[in-house]
Amino acid sequence: MQQIPAEVREYLSTNDTLYRAQLSQRYPHLPDTLTAPTTQTAVLNWLSSDEAWDQSLNGFVVNCLMFLRSDATPEKAQIVRNFLVHADPYVRLHAYEFLLTLYFPNNNPEALLMLLQTMLLDADDSVRAQAASYIERANAVAELRDFLKSWLKGAQSRGWAGSESFELVEHLLQK
Repeated sequence: MQQIPAEVREYLSTNDTLYRAQLSQRYPHLPDTLTAPTTQTAVLNWLSSDEAWDQSLNGFVVNCLMFLRSDATPEKAQIVRNFLVHADPYVRLHAYEFLLTLYFPNNNPEALLMLLQTMLLDADDSVRAQAASYIERANAVAELRDFLKSWLKGAQSRGWAGSESFELVEHLLQK
């Protein structure tokens, strides 16, 4: 983590907008440092490290994924994709959202549909619920109708009946 500039580490350690504003005052060059290619590379290198998988750093990982999302590229996706199997659902959700940034709404429709299907099969209901929301926003119900019908059947056997995602998928199929 030491390769990430100290002010960027401090920035990525919080979501508090007031604190981040104070950091901008304390570090006048923070906006330039945040957008520097070397900073992006340092964050990506850290995400590639074993340290990024330390459960105590999940919040920092999420903030790194959100930070990189504003300039998502296929090259960065190679590293981010690894976090789709992270133990923390919030980390997985932000990895999915990074990838959705690359494909949404029509940059790569096939990849988008596959990603939404995978997201809908996540073990965590909050991730699945977000998948249903993205399916609706992408107007992908028609393309995924057969999958969604099958998903509902499988969801019942998985014990997901009555979950938020189950209700959202039912709602999608009523459209």
